[in-house]
Amino acid sequence: MTQIEHSTVRIGKAGLIGSRIGIGTWAIGGGWGPQPEEQSLAALHEALEMGCRFIDTAALYGNGRAERLIAQAFKEYGSRVTTITKIYPLNYHWSPATGTPLAAIYPKEHIVSQVEESLRRLEMDYLDAVLFQTWCPSWSEETAWYETMCGLQQVGKIRTFGISVSDHRPDDANEVIEARCVDIIEAPYSLLDQRASSRLFPLAQQYGVSIIARTPLASGALTGTWHHGMKFHRQDWRKRVFRGELLEVTLQRVARFQSFIDPAVPLAQIALRFCLSHPAVTTVIPGVRRVEQVQCNLAALESEPLPEDMLQCLTEVWQQEMSAQVRTSIGEEGEG
Repeated sequence: MTQIEHSTVRIGKAGLIGSRIGIGTWAIGGGWGPQPEEQSLAALHEALEMGCRFIDTAALYGNGRAERLIAQAFKEYGSRVTTITKIYPLNYHWSPATGTPLAAIYPKEHIVSQVEESLRRLEMDYLDAVLFQTWCPSWSEETAWYETMCGLQQVGKIRTFGISVSDHRPDDANEVIEARCVDIIEAPYSLLDQRASSRLFPLAQQYGVSIIARTPLASGALTGTWHHGMKFHRQDWRKRVFRGELLEVTLQRVARFQSFIDPAVPLAQIALRFCLSHPAVTTVIPGVRRVEQVQCNLAALESEPLPEDMLQCLTEVWQQEMSAQVRTSIGEEGEG
């Protein structure tokens, strides 16, 4: 193969049709600073025109705003593509501690109501796939959530379902994978956070689980636009996370990777090609806000895979210099 595979991919055993590079819509929904709707719609249209066949969203992205914009874009475009949305935890209890009752986070009525509301906002007769937006390892013996999702499948509300694991716990759902309850897992994976490659990917490959790699650009750090002294908008969640020492460490790590890369090639494309080079990764979902970002990201499919020696170098540098302390998104260990 001389280029990263262009053709569509199949996601999960339901065989959802997607593309190797999709788009994430958290920023389109809100939370990353002011985002004009016309700019969001333009980005969505550009993605569809360029052949993107997979969109990732969630009810919480702008409190339904992202889902509504996706519905509008599909209506204007004249057709739709595979769209995965998520059920947020009750009371926004992220990364629940071991022993937390599943019924306190995902009671049946909450699951059902979230599915119904996403159906309404997306203006769809059924949802392609629904992911639980966080998970807890101690829930592996629970069955109520699974029975609820199977029931929604049986009545035609959803085609399939899976789990989006916590930012700092990529192996949260490993026991559920081994029980063959899910075949779609969304997990953080990037140059700056390679933990999933050892703690999740081998098991996913063994059980035929589709991996959706999220935050492949490390919340924007791997776009090549961050710099010393930069300030995020007061409405951008990154303002309270990437500051002080963490911002400086992140910039140093990005610079370390850039030292191995041809400066003529956009860093974002290298970062996406790195993720796509792993055989466990089915698709990546870089977040977008503007047409230019869509164009840059999808152009990565026109390039050859990263050479094996570069992949080995990028992996070894992370393992030896960066793996002990990782923070590339909003979540952190012990978050409640």
